[in-house]
Amino acid sequence: MPKKFKTPKAELDEMLADATVDCYNEDEEFSGVLATLEDNLPFPFEAKVIGETIQVIGIDERRSEPGRGIIAKVRKGKKEYGVALSELETPENFEGRKWL
Repeated sequence: MPKKFKTPKAELDEMLADATVDCYNEDEEFSGVLATLEDNLPFPFEAKVIGETIQVIGIDERRSEPGRGIIAKVRKGKKEYGVALSELETPENFEGRKWL
């Protein structure tokens, strides 16, 4: 699995504008981005973190913060963990890859 994929800047700018269209402050913008990710990522999906295959089951809105970043809820076996969304590795053909 490739480690990094970069969404083109123009496309990323458009995605962010759509996610924050009716927001009036940074907290609302962050919440808008979280909601957009929940709507557009095909949960659950398989990814890798530090070489381990995991199931990504959602976004952890409670633990995600502008200063900390966006935290994904992941499952390995019967346990659930929080992992930075930016640390997820997905295959090149993953349909939601541009959102990561």
